Amino acid sequence: MERIYFDNAATTALDPAVLDTMLPYMTEKFGNPSSIYSYGRESRLGIENARKSVAKILNAHPGEIFFTSGGTESTNTAINAAIRDLGCRHIISSPSSTMPPSTPLNTFIAATRSACPG
Repeated sequence: MERIYFDNAATTALDPAVLDTMLPYMTEKFGNPSSIYSYGRESRLGIENARKSVAKILNAHPGEIFFTSGGTESTNTAINAAIRDLGCRHIISSPSSTMPPSTPLNTFIAATRSACPG
């Protein structure tokens, strides 16, 4: 019987094409992309090429593409940018997420309350 995985919100299987693309960066080109030595430059080049590829697919500018470590960081980045850069002042949130975006929302609520007392 074939097994079916239903918890894709937690983690998903890695597509073989993604594995093939990532394997060199997990085995040979694993340098710190923020460093100036050759391993780091190779790693940084891979990130920037990936950024350009994603931007092209989304018809976006590479500067608009951000890579994060996971869902919580992505959510927090999006909420902070919406508040800081887009001026959003009305945010609806639900505690249904495994890791609710409490930190940026609590910061927003505290700032709003201090700016609008009473």
